[in-house]
Amino acid sequence: MSFFRTAIVSLIMALALSGQAMAKTACNTASDGQIELSMQEVGAAIGYMWGRGTLIYGGQRYPISVKGGGAFALGGAKVTGKGCIRNLSRLVDFEGTYWTIGGDIAVGGGPAGIVMENAKGVDMSFSGHANGVHLSGQISRLYFKIDSF
Repeated sequence: MSFFRTAIVSLIMALALSGQAMAKTACNTASDGQIELSMQEVGAAIGYMWGRGTLIYGGQRYPISVKGGGAFALGGAKVTGKGCIRNLSRLVDFEGTYWTIGGDIAVGGGPAGIVMENAKGVDMSFSGHANGVHLSGQISRLYFKIDSF
């Protein structure tokens, strides 16, 4: 394997592992809400994700959808998991574009983690499990929408 390929694979794995570690530790703090997500993820250098889930906020459950993508993803996987939300003082601040760092490593199955923040200061930390054959160390943009809002 060439030096360039080795460097790219090393970068992807470092991003994937750092996103997983940050997502797991960030949920240990107090949160304003939670998310439950099920997403599909595909990539061939550039990755794309889409899915549905639930936002739990203020004692209510809201259906949500997500779509977007970014750089450094190979293969395909289904990712499911939960996350914590911080700095969400109004429901309308949840929707929008989130910049993310994270990833997953799956050959059959493996861990996944993403940390995100939107322009309104809302932070999300997602951790879960990926099923498929996928390597992702993405820096990406995801758009979250409340479906019944």
